Amino acid sequence: MPSILILTTYPLVNPRHGGQIRAKNIRDQFQAAGWRVLNVAVFEEDSYREAAPWDVVFPTTSPHRKFRGKNVMFIGDLQTSKFVGDKANQALILSRLPTDIDVVHVEQPWLWPVALAYRQRINSKVLLSYGSQNIEYELKRGIVDSLSGGGYQDILEDIISEIMSLEKGATCDADVVICVSSSDGVIHREWGARQVVIAPNGVECRQADKERLEYWRYKFGAVKFLIYVASAHPPNFTRFHEIVGGSLACFPPDAKLVVVGSVSEHIYRECVKGAFSSVNMSRLELLFELPNIDLDAIKALAHGYLLPIPFGGGTNLKTAEALISEKFVVGTRAAFRGFEQYMNGPGVHVFESPDEMHKLVRHVFAQEPRKAKHSDFLKPLTWRSCIQPMLLAISDKLGPVGVGK
Repeated sequence: MPSILILTTYPLVNPRHGGQIRAKNIRDQFQAAGWRVLNVAVFEEDSYREAAPWDVVFPTTSPHRKFRGKNVMFIGDLQTSKFVGDKANQALILSRLPTDIDVVHVEQPWLWPVALAYRQRINSKVLLSYGSQNIEYELKRGIVDSLSGGGYQDILEDIISEIMSLEKGATCDADVVICVSSSDGVIHREWGARQVVIAPNGVECRQADKERLEYWRYKFGAVKFLIYVASAHPPNFTRFHEIVGGSLACFPPDAKLVVVGSVSEHIYRECVKGAFSSVNMSRLELLFELPNIDLDAIKALAHGYLLPIPFGGGTNLKTAEALISEKFVVGTRAAFRGFEQYMNGPGVHVFESPDEMHKLVRHVFAQEPRKAKHSDFLKPLTWRSCIQPMLLAISDKLGPVGVGK
């Protein structure tokens, strides 16, 4: 039985945000294929409440929390790479790992120093796989620029340079690079990747619980709504006010925008800005974080999905979920990064300005609900289909130890 270690900067206990969900599904697909899977997280102490006993905490008191003596928001992942690069911390992490692992897979570049140390000190024959969810330095520049108000301009280029160095190093050192989109794959090839495999983000097909379906149907009554499900990851809310033109008046009086997830409080702050705050709040339903059993029911009842994504790298799980629902989808062009082949699909509407968004929302609410046809065209969006290229590539590269060999 081949073995794989999956390294992440977030625990996989009760996954909520996109990175956790992707890593959890990678783990599940390898386990289903007969692999022995171990996942270890090194995570910021103040970011997650639940973790596995073998995960490693990055304490708030660690000197590695600061970038050149400054507390800089939004770069905890970069600082985690420095924490695991520390000799004492690295030795602790390595001491928890088996010595006979066949593959070390690192989701995002932050824990790459652990993978290299494992190969250099413990098992020189281990295969190293780098999972790139974004071109991180580009994404981080957009996040820091948009949310810091220019407060880090004196060190921004240093931050970006360090991220790029880590990212390029992982690309060149890895035996195989796993990307979520073909456009990201082009960049990794330019950086010198030995092998690039495209394994996009997908979705789990889940059935709504009848009891919770009835509960939420009663709660919403005759109200039609578009749903937006997202975490508090900055690209999920940055420029929301700008994207909707400051107003949700395009939603009819008997319609709502239902927001679910930790993005809710940020969308609230965006919607109370400006002259249309009272109109916005009358059209907004903020549900914050909910159990999956309730989220499944709300998705089933939604008239469609809104995807107000202004920028970002990689691909969005929420886009895959919206598409596979076969309901109406209204989204920015950036939201369809990696899903361009679906942009002209039935019920899918792409906008590039607030005026276009307003027209499309009105149009969608004037339509009867769409009925799912379970089109074969959408089957590649499932996690099983998405992770299969990664599983096959790693198995093949591993040789006789790999599954099916």
